[in-house]
Amino acid sequence: MGKTFVLRTEATLASAFSTLRFGDDNTIVIPMAILQNLYRYKGVLEKQRLAAQFIEYIDSIPPKELLSRRGYKQKNGSYLRIVDNGEINEEINSLSNFSLLDKRVYQVCLDLKKLGAPNVILISKNPSIRLVADKLGIEAEMFKDEIFPSPKDQYKGFLEVSTSRTVLDKLYANGEISVREIYQHEFHEWRENEFVKISTESNQGIGRYSAGKIVPLKYSRKLPNGCKALNAEQTMLWECLLAPPEIAPLVVVKGAAGTGKTYCSIAMALEKLRNYSTDEVYDQIFVASPTVTVSNEEIGFLPGNIDEKVGPYLGGIMDNLKQIFKRKSPEEDNAALKDRAMELFQRGFIEIQPIGFLRGRTIPKTVFIIDETQNIRPCDIKDIVTRAAEGSKFIFLGDPTQINNPELNSRYNGLVYLSEKMKGNALCWQVTLSSEKSIRGALAQVALDIL
Repeated sequence: MGKTFVLRTEATLASAFSTLRFGDDNTIVIPMAILQNLYRYKGVLEKQRLAAQFIEYIDSIPPKELLSRRGYKQKNGSYLRIVDNGEINEEINSLSNFSLLDKRVYQVCLDLKKLGAPNVILISKNPSIRLVADKLGIEAEMFKDEIFPSPKDQYKGFLEVSTSRTVLDKLYANGEISVREIYQHEFHEWRENEFVKISTESNQGIGRYSAGKIVPLKYSRKLPNGCKALNAEQTMLWECLLAPPEIAPLVVVKGAAGTGKTYCSIAMALEKLRNYSTDEVYDQIFVASPTVTVSNEEIGFLPGNIDEKVGPYLGGIMDNLKQIFKRKSPEEDNAALKDRAMELFQRGFIEIQPIGFLRGRTIPKTVFIIDETQNIRPCDIKDIVTRAAEGSKFIFLGDPTQINNPELNSRYNGLVYLSEKMKGNALCWQVTLSSEKSIRGALAQVALDIL
């Protein structure tokens, strides 16, 4: 027997075409009050677009079918209904601190049960809504917001699996294995370029999902001079960074402070920089910080040229450059290291690029490192990515838990939005770095764990 799912506003806007995501043998009910609310929805821009898309979908369906007892049969076989509530009963009316909208949704659920609809389930992320539903005798469940998921549901870019030594050996001997050879993951929703951390009884290996198979890593065998991978996730990061721009033009890296996101990105960029290294792939390096992107007015009032205006916000880039040079020339003092780093800016190898000034630009053959992406608004991400031209690699770095912009949070931010929207796209490679191995000191690791 199928189920009857009743969706509130946030569940309806959890993803594009959300009503197709509840199985092919169920009925999805949108209360009339919720539909009216969607017409005047004024939430975040990304959800406004989904609301407009859903209204357009509803407008394309014959009203008689939507309002019928059976509903409109969607392309996946499920049925979609619009249901108005009857008179709100006394128990629901007496609920304090609940809006008329909430009460009307509750009444729709009770009316459906009374009319014999099978397994009526209210879908809501609000715990108070679910608790009161239980009190009213209505089954309620949470849902996964596929646009702005909770931290535990956010895409990591890799999967950890266990298998036999024979299967791992086959991966390296044949250059591929079938996903069917991975234990207990036959129902996993594989994403293009998803990494696979493979453990056997005696050792570990790393593969990548590509075109229906798992293949070995290819590009991370030779790291820039003095660099090494501290753990499996950093090996995946190097694979993302070193893959040619025509293969991996977009890289999304999530990880806590000190996990090597910026360091590895800068090291790769220098290794591949024209007129600076022997492996010439890119003409220039752009670095950006969202600290100065919230509004153009903030940067406009600062004195000096662009470098002088935004330079103070990019001290982390300078720190990483000095560390890279220190590995190659351990005898040099801090002043000499700083001079070498500054020379890269003076000669135009590295350019500071305020994100607020990107509109209209076309950026070819460039490594563009966007740091602290979690402090960029989701609606600004498209303007950045669409600047990419042939031969460029755009690298978005950040930690979804370290939010400094009061408009954003660990779910609603540019880093999570980009990651979730682009996961599975062949041009996008992603990884989430572990905080177990930090390039910073013991105190930084303790602070990450405790604070």
